[in-house]
Amino acid sequence: MGLQDRDYMRRRTHEPLARVPATPKASWTPRLITLGLVMAVASAAIWLLRDLRSVIPDSTPREGSLIVNINTGTHAQLESVPGIGPSLAARIIAGRPYEKVKDLLKVSGIGERNLENMRAFLKADGKTGRR
Repeated sequence: MGLQDRDYMRRRTHEPLARVPATPKASWTPRLITLGLVMAVASAAIWLLRDLRSVIPDSTPREGSLIVNINTGTHAQLESVPGIGPSLAARIIAGRPYEKVKDLLKVSGIGERNLENMRAFLKADGKTGRR
């Protein structure tokens, strides 16, 4: 076997591979669109959260609010507290006396969440008065 017999290794039997063209630099358009969408969603979320504060009632009493003594307050005074209606005011009056505001949990219709919302407007000692 001579050198001529191995010549097949040197011969090209197929065309060389075509060069793959270099990819152009990435376009800025998709990036700008993505950035714009992220900014739009973020600003909408901030706007909605800002408006949500006006929908959620503030449970802190304002200056001049009536702070009602649960042991001496009248039916009308108890109804002025957010979350207390006529029937609940009647049940509170029927269950008197109370040592602490937390004792209102014994009244049917008052749960932990309701009591937390009303607590700032109620007290168990002293006179009913304005803040």
